[in-house]
This record gives sequence, structure tokens and C-alpha cells, in this order.
Amino acid sequence: MIEHLELHLNLDFKKGALEGKATLKLAGKAGIFLLNRGLKVDSASVPFSWRLEGLRGFEAFEVGVVRLENPLKEVKLSYSGRLESYESVLPYLKDSISREYTLLRTDSLFYPIPSEPDFESLIKSVVGSEFNAEITVEGVPEGLVVAFGGEIGGNRLRIDGTNRLDIAVAPFKVIEKGPFRLFVLGEEGIGRTLELLEKAYWFYSSILGRRTNKFTVIETPENYGGQAGKGYALVSGSSLRAEIPANLYHELAHLWNPRATPEAHLSRFFDEAFANYLTALAIGEIHGEEAFNRFIEGLRRDYEAIVGRFPEAEKLRPSEWGRLGLWELSYTKGALILYDLHLLMEDSFYDVLREIVEKESVDFERFREIIKDVSGIEINV
Repeated sequence: MIEHLELHLNLDFKKGALEGKATLKLAGKAGIFLLNRGLKVDSASVPFSWRLEGLRGFEAFEVGVVRLENPLKEVKLSYSGRLESYESVLPYLKDSISREYTLLRTDSLFYPIPSEPDFESLIKSVVGSEFNAEITVEGVPEGLVVAFGGEIGGNRLRIDGTNRLDIAVAPFKVIEKGPFRLFVLGEEGIGRTLELLEKAYWFYSSILGRRTNKFTVIETPENYGGQAGKGYALVSGSSLRAEIPANLYHELAHLWNPRATPEAHLSRFFDEAFANYLTALAIGEIHGEEAFNRFIEGLRRDYEAIVGRFPEAEKLRPSEWGRLGLWELSYTKGALILYDLHLLMEDSFYDVLREIVEKESVDFERFREIIKDVSGIEINV
């Protein structure tokens, strides 16, 4: 697990390439690191080998695997190459370096991550880390703006206590109002977006407590996938300007995610199910009961479509979804489970939410215990 990361990036917008120098301080010794398949290691703290391998459990996702001669607790790696997209295996993962829109994020492995070349191991490494990062970005042409969820001072970026990094470079306009900072590709419709974002933020805060003094939104092109980090979110332009910006509410809701253990996180229940049901509640609060009911019915239809493709999904418990790679069930069935619990528990449901959000870590067993302690109801998840 990473504890501290110093990263120096030099971006080449003509070639779509980068040069990186990373210093990683780890919680324990590690000897294997994963990188984007287009990036090769030029030097390391100790002798090393590098080769392309498919991740076990997700062989189509090919990565550069760096093996050090001796495991270390502090590692320095220099690497370079063209940042390759993974769009062919994960359609949302279009990350690349270009003048039109550059996106660097943990998912595309633009910095080295300590992990076995195994998909489950990679997820656990990312989720289990909580590190401070100091980043220098060079090579950005005039007229382009670096967007980042943490502090920005010239070409230096900093974020504390994160488990992921997301950096975008584009001709952004920067809009700041109250606790919100938006990097947008156009200002049309953003005034209304800010109003709705503020309403959702204060609604979530009213039921779960205020979570942050600053929230950053970074606009992406279409189909790049919404994503949330510590105090920030990536959201597409159409989602930002939608009549009911459900995706924006969803990414904002991740601020209040329970902190799941790495094992429990594999199902995505404690982030995506919770975020999607909080989204439903925000829609009901801001846009009314009819809009809330439409959103819930949409979840039911989406769940039925999944069962149509995978009939066995209907019999699985949430704790089994991750092992079988059926994370999409958390967005649908997971949110519907929380909806049914809410109907059953009424207002005491919010007591469960607050207690889970405040726990240092939670898994399915702890979730069951909290529900039983608060309401006397026993569930099987």
C-alpha cells in the first residue's frame, strides 16, 4: 500500500507520451509494480525486469509488470512512453494525452501501483491505500489548464489522504462559488448546475453531516465514465447540464461512502449501491416524489435486464457479487435493497446510514450487526 507519492510528470502532447519519475513510500516492502501497458521503466532503485502481462482474472487488461530484484519499502522508478488507452476492454477508459483533452487517472496506471498482476490484488491495493501525493506537471502548452481535485499551485499539485489520482488537461474555464470549484469546457447551463449541486450537497449534509469544505467537479467528454475521488468528481458535460443531473448527484454522494474493507469493496455495494440510493433520495428532495419513483423504476428495469443476461444473479447475495465480477448489480439491486430497507425501517434507516458512514471500516457482517442493533431487523447480505 502506498503511504506517500512524489511524482514528476513531463507531458509530450505531440506524441501523446510522458516521462515520469516516481518516489513511493510504502506501508511495507513490495517488489512488483504495475504500469500502463505503453509505459516502460527506464531505471529503478534496484535491478528490475519489465514485461507485458494480462491481469489474472481479467486477462484482456494488459499491463506492464515491473519486478524488482529485492522488495523495498521506498522505491524510485523512472519510466516513459505513450499512455495507451484501455478503451477496447473497458469502454470508459479512454485516457490519453492530447491537446483536445488529456486525462490521467489511477485506472489507466499512469503511475506505478504496488500489486501482483492480478485484478483482485490491484483493486485491493488501490482501495487499501491512503496516501499523500505531491505532483509536478510540466509540458502543458499555453491555453490549456490543469484540473485536479486537490491543491493547485502553478504546476505543482497536492492532495492528502487519497487512494487515487485524477488529472485532466484541457481548455477549461474555472468557476468557483462557495465550497465548489468547477473545471468546465463551456459555461452554458452551469449556473443552474451550481444551484442544483448546492442543494444536493446541503441535503446530504443534513442527513449525514458535512463532509468537506471544498468539492471540485471536472468536466469530461462523453463516455469517459463518472468517477469520484477524495473531494472531487469527474462528470460528463451532458450529465452536468441534464434536467435532473443524477450522475452529478451520484458522484457527489461518494463523499459519504462507508469505508469498506478491501474484501467487501470488491462487490462495490458500499460505494455504488449507497451512492445510487442517496442519488434517489436527492432526486426526491430536489425534484419531487414523481421523479424519485421514476428513478427507482429505472433501477428495477436495469436490474431485470441484468437478470435476463445472467439469471443466476437473482440468487446471489451482495457479498458474492465481487467474486463473480457482477459489480453492476450494486448500482441496481444494491440500491433497491437499500430502498426496501428504508421502507422497512422508516426514519431509523438514517441512523444506520450515519453509523456506517462514521465507522473506520465496514464489511457485510458489520452492516448486518448495525441494522440489527438499530432496528432489531436481521438481514442476509
